[in-house]
Amino acid sequence: MNQFDFVLKDFVNWKMDNVEVLEKFKHHGSLIYDRLEPVYAVLNHIYDEACEQSEVSEELQTIFQVGLNYLHTQFEVIRIYYEKLFNSDCGQFETYTPLVGYLLFISDLRADLEDFEDNIDFSELNEVETLIENMIAEHRDEFEYAANRLNKATYDIVHELDFHYVSIVDIFVEIAENLKIPLSTDEAMVIGRDV
Repeated sequence: MNQFDFVLKDFVNWKMDNVEVLEKFKHHGSLIYDRLEPVYAVLNHIYDEACEQSEVSEELQTIFQVGLNYLHTQFEVIRIYYEKLFNSDCGQFETYTPLVGYLLFISDLRADLEDFEDNIDFSELNEVETLIENMIAEHRDEFEYAANRLNKATYDIVHELDFHYVSIVDIFVEIAENLKIPLSTDEAMVIGRDV
């Protein structure tokens, strides 16, 4: 058994733990499902290929590992909000998925910019993150206000670094296209160029 076989088993375990919730999100047309679908679809495709051919390229193995790590991280956050704050009520949770999506976007941005932490001021982004967390906890629906604050904070950081930000979701949309994997979501809803 090689190292990648363990990664494939980890994916199977992840699916057993999370597919029911993910399918609920899909059934409800959730923005969260839209966000995760490109990564999930690519992982399923690579998994199927590995099972059928018993070997996949090193590049696909790397894509798979990155995607699986991303799903693990993102779904931990999602489940906390879904189960704890919204008592696993998909309808109620869906109302606040724009805000949860903003938090996931912030998490992605932070991960991509961690090498620059000492060089830029994250205080505005920190404030926006706290604001959004409070909005979700208090069930406030000031989505446009949150989006505007987040867009400004993101723009300021990206502009200061002269950095073109491409999210991991955008990358997986492109990978899905290259692998000819159909996605059910509208690309405009998935891509994180603007929140």
